[in-house]
Amino acid sequence: MLWPDSENAEAMKKKKDKNHSEEPIRIPVESGEAPGEGRPPPQAREAQAAEGPISESRAAEAEAAETDAPGTEALTVERNDLLARLQRVSADFINYQKRVQRDITEARDFANADLIRELLGVLDDMERALQAARANHSQDDPLLAGMQLVYGKALEVLGRFGLQPIEAQGRPFDPTRHEAMMQQPSAEHQSPTVLSELQRGYELKGRVLRPARVVVSSPPQEGEARGDEHACGGTAEDE
Repeated sequence: MLWPDSENAEAMKKKKDKNHSEEPIRIPVESGEAPGEGRPPPQAREAQAAEGPISESRAAEAEAAETDAPGTEALTVERNDLLARLQRVSADFINYQKRVQRDITEARDFANADLIRELLGVLDDMERALQAARANHSQDDPLLAGMQLVYGKALEVLGRFGLQPIEAQGRPFDPTRHEAMMQQPSAEHQSPTVLSELQRGYELKGRVLRPARVVVSSPPQEGEARGDEHACGGTAEDE
């Protein structure tokens, strides 16, 4: 039988032996270095491990670029050639888009050009009828007023679609807008001028749909000019 004091002494001895057994094992370090010095922290070691392969690959690429200088120059020339081709193709495509858009606009603006051109003959007949009515009827005649109203309404409706008459009487001759049917000597005009209009011309949205048929002035002949001078001189002597 053990006394209480002896039991306590034996328990303390077992606890002491257990503490000695659990004491951590120490790793000797070199002299002059504290434990943990000389070794980077875990995050730094991971960064170094990650950068190692990348730096090696970059060095390898730089070395390969130095050794393959002729090949790189050839690739540069090919790249510039392809870039120039791409720019030309892009410019051609932009011009194609503009041309297509212009064609679409013209097709829309002049879709009724053929129909309006056919209606010009009707306008010519109405104009000739008005000229005959003015010669044989007074301005107060209801028939003449009705014809003028119909003719003006027709011009107004066609004008909404862009039809406009070409001014010719007394204007300088323009071969793009006027068609000379004959010439008439005139001493009053130094340059070719429209003396009279045989058939009215029309333009559709700035484009000539039918040129005006006109009589154009021309310089008088020498014989005609001398005859005019003699006639003027004789008149002066008679006076």
